[in-house]
Amino acid sequence: MRCAAFTVDVDRDVNLPETGRRDAICQPREGDTTPRFSSSTRGLELLAELLDDLGIRGTFFLEAVAAQQISKRAELRDLLARHEVASHGWSHEDLTGAYTKIEMSEEEVGETIDDAAAMIERLTGRLPRGFRAPYQHVDEAVHRVLAKRGYWYDSSLTMDIRSRRIDIYGLPNGLIECPLARGIDKRGKPIHSYLWPMHEGKRDPEDYIHLLNQYDEGLLILATHSWHVIENYGGPLGRSGTEGQMENVRAILENALDQGIKFDTLEKHVQRSAQNR
Repeated sequence: MRCAAFTVDVDRDVNLPETGRRDAICQPREGDTTPRFSSSTRGLELLAELLDDLGIRGTFFLEAVAAQQISKRAELRDLLARHEVASHGWSHEDLTGAYTKIEMSEEEVGETIDDAAAMIERLTGRLPRGFRAPYQHVDEAVHRVLAKRGYWYDSSLTMDIRSRRIDIYGLPNGLIECPLARGIDKRGKPIHSYLWPMHEGKRDPEDYIHLLNQYDEGLLILATHSWHVIENYGGPLGRSGTEGQMENVRAILENALDQGIKFDTLEKHVQRSAQNR
């Protein structure tokens, strides 16, 4: 069966790591890197509305601080009522320190993940069962922390589509990995199932539709940021730019539905796979 999941990382606008600082900053606006959340808020509203319109249940990975700020501007619990709520850390920290050069002990990683889960549960009424690391930076220590806390899955890694198949798989510690996909575009170059390049004007929806045609079995995970349909690293997109981005996302999802691809949340796919073993 061809299955797919549409996932959204809900975090601070146009976030960037900074050496020597644990939490993420934002792409500077007039020199100001203070975390902001307005684009993420509006993008979340638009993406949730689109998914509801198409009858697709998505998976939303919430940065806890972003969720807290968004809840002051929007009805977060109502927006996500039909969708899965998962964790994207506390303040978009680099848990491995690869970018920030700040090493976190396993205990610190655990405290960060626990604090995020508690905030997400308070805001949404649901405890997250899934996790995607900020910057997709994970290692064995992060996976151990997640497994010890009873998380069902991580969705931070990437896997190549092979023999027209891609799917979830088990890690040695019992955690399930739900990898994003990597395939080949029409020019023979690698393409990732994260929609980032499209939002930055470097790819078209047709590139991702071509990616969707490369598997016959398993689960292909599409991913985006909530803020990326409102602004990108070049600045705010404006009304027409946002409309164009939303049309692009819709085109990809409608094509997948037309192909007969079945969408579900990562939580449900993991649960169903466990029942079928």
